[in-house]
Amino acid sequence: MIINKELSFDDLSKFWKYSFQESSASNRESRNNYNLKWSGGLTWEEAKAMAISGWHEGMSEVDKYRAKILPIIAEKVLRPQQVYSIAGYCVDVGSFLANEPECFIAREYEERNYPGRIYKIVCSISFSAAITPETIIQRGAMICALVDAIEFAGHRAEVICNASMSQGHSEESKQGKNKERGWFEISVTVKKSTQPLEMTDLAFCLAHPSMLRKIIFSLAEIEGWSDIVQSYGYPSEATDKGDIYIKEIFSGTVPDSEAINWVFSELDKLGINLESNTF
Repeated sequence: MIINKELSFDDLSKFWKYSFQESSASNRESRNNYNLKWSGGLTWEEAKAMAISGWHEGMSEVDKYRAKILPIIAEKVLRPQQVYSIAGYCVDVGSFLANEPECFIAREYEERNYPGRIYKIVCSISFSAAITPETIIQRGAMICALVDAIEFAGHRAEVICNASMSQGHSEESKQGKNKERGWFEISVTVKKSTQPLEMTDLAFCLAHPSMLRKIIFSLAEIEGWSDIVQSYGYPSEATDKGDIYIKEIFSGTVPDSEAINWVFSELDKLGINLESNTF
């Protein structure tokens, strides 16, 4: 039996409802409760609950990068202007001697209205079994910080979570060139460009190991994929790579400075150049 199927969900609630169904699959890794650390420390029931509510505890990892990135972007987005007021950080002596009530100099920030763009970001979560939960969490936190930075800079982001699996292990198969020999792909719109940024949802979908190793696996079981391939197939590339495609699978966690530099390099690819005076 060969499966060549691509599923697309444009709404998270629809995706949760579909993937939470029971299946008749023989291989149901999503329901197994041994080696829970590998899947993020959650049972199936716990993974479902967190999927719906978002990963609030994961925000500490995301905030670690946001705290260092956003101030740099803010300097480019906000321009300080000096204004006269009845209170401020210093006194204009001439105005004070002339009995002007607004003799203090204050600082206001004017937002620079750069022409915003919409960026489609496709994030692969097709991790091999050897990738550790720590690496998945750090990588996902970096991507969340990247999305936040794009929107803070005045642009809009559409975020797609993608899991692609091939039956063959050749590079051509992983690139989707042999889909007729066995292919299974899931694309989930985690955030539409018109939606506000719900960081806890983003954190679970992009940074928690259970998104792939519980929720995506469950959907693969529902569709019969888990019973016809070994270990859910080989991690493969997304068919639609959007404006920016994040497929890097690091072999391990990296220093914070390197992670932050990665975010800046991805912003630069989008033309959001923090080294210049304009975006």
